Amino acid sequence: MTRPGIPKTTDHAVLDPRFPFPHTATGTVCQKTPALFDLTIGDRGADRAATEKRLAQARRACASCPIAVACLRWALVNKPATRIGVFASTTPRQRTELRLRLADRLGPGWIDVLAAEDEQRRQRAAAARHDPLTVPQSRIVHLDREINGPMRPQRRLPAVRQQSNRALLDTAARQFYNRGLPHGQTRSA
Repeated sequence: MTRPGIPKTTDHAVLDPRFPFPHTATGTVCQKTPALFDLTIGDRGADRAATEKRLAQARRACASCPIAVACLRWALVNKPATRIGVFASTTPRQRTELRLRLADRLGPGWIDVLAAEDEQRRQRAAAARHDPLTVPQSRIVHLDREINGPMRPQRRLPAVRQQSNRALLDTAARQFYNRGLPHGQTRSA
C-alpha cells in the first residue's frame, strides 16, 4: 500500500489480523495522492494556513470515501501503523481521543470486543445465506417493515462485552460505596 504511515507489507507483526485494511474496487484519493494525507504530528510546514488547507482537503476527500468507516476502525485498532497521517478524516490526536473513549465505553479490551462483534455479524450473515426465509416469511417481513418501519434487532451482547460492562460497573460500585473513606479502607457488609 502506498499510504504514508502504513508499514510495509512485510511488517505484519504490528497489524491486527482480525481487522484487515479495507479495499475498494476503485482507487481511493489517499491511494492516488498520498502526499495530501501525510501530515505528521506538529506539521506546520512553512505556513500554518497552508497546512490547515491541506488538512481540510484531506478531510473533504475522506468524507466522500466509500470505505471511510472501515478505514477509521482499522486506524483505531492498528495504532502503531497510524502514528502519522490523516485516516478517515481524523488526525493522530483525534484517533488517540477516540481510542480513550472506546476504552472507557467498552473496557480495556475494546479491540477484542470489536472483533467479537464483527465475528458475530459475519456468522449471522453466513447463516442468513445458508438458511433463507421462505416466500411467505419474507412477505410478512416486508409488510411489517412497510407498516412499522425498520426495527432494530434485539441482540445479546457478546460475552466479552458483558464481562467488560460488569467490570466497569463493579469498579464504579466500589468507588461509590467506598467514597469518603480513608485510602485502602472499605466498608464492611
